Amino acid sequence: MKSGTLLIGLLFAIMPAEPNPACRTASAPVNYGSGLSIPESTRTLIESYRSDWRNLCDSKGRRKPSLAAVFVKAKQIEADFKTIFDAFDDSILNDAKFDVHRLDIVTDLVSVKYPEFVPAFHGAYGDHEYFSPSVEVFRKSGTLGDSQDRLFFESHIPLDGEFPPFVTRTWDYGGCDQFGEYDWTGALKNVDRVKSKVKSPAYLKEASQFEELLFSKLGTAFDICTCKDKRAVVPDLLKVRDYLKKEPRFTSQLLKVQQTLDSIQSGKLKINSEKEKHCSGG
Repeated sequence: MKSGTLLIGLLFAIMPAEPNPACRTASAPVNYGSGLSIPESTRTLIESYRSDWRNLCDSKGRRKPSLAAVFVKAKQIEADFKTIFDAFDDSILNDAKFDVHRLDIVTDLVSVKYPEFVPAFHGAYGDHEYFSPSVEVFRKSGTLGDSQDRLFFESHIPLDGEFPPFVTRTWDYGGCDQFGEYDWTGALKNVDRVKSKVKSPAYLKEASQFEELLFSKLGTAFDICTCKDKRAVVPDLLKVRDYLKKEPRFTSQLLKVQQTLDSIQSGKLKINSEKEKHCSGG
């Protein structure tokens, strides 16, 4: 039995790693089909984006683009598709002979066909209309980039379009806060690390936005909806307060966190628990 187990282990060790799906997609045939009018400028942008992914995936490539720059390009494609969807929606509103089957065609294009050749993208049409970069794929692809890419993704700072890591999602647009579970001071330290060691404007922007998002929760003037134990909120805020006291640049934020603590103590601000009673909205 031991020899059989060892053999299986050796086989897995020598098997080639599963290629990144975005790498396969970057070299797939391009077919825009019919149903949506894709401007030539967007097609050129997509081909440039595909080329960036091919360079990222080339293990022998010497001039690899930053994954941050590739993500910026992906957001430009996303913006283009918002305009494309608006134009399509306007066209069907003014078409007295509109064929409803065209909606099915567009749905298939953006949810199935286009993601087959546009790396790290997903889409939908209907109640939600989007053709957007998959943050999950970008995050999993961090090792393909340079040292700054790896540092950013190791810091667990969310990218544009990603749900906040300190929130447990309970509905489409919100959830409860993970007091007693989330490392708030660790997150602030990660932001500092990125800001001090990363040069990419895209990553610095994401880090600053995340910092603002953290303080919107830690220095809130509204009732708190925590996921589990209400008693965990104040200890977490005290830990954050103690950390901020050591960082002069956070003087204004320190005051906000202290005001939150004071409001809790005075009863002006209430702490509710999702575990005890649904408080996260939706």
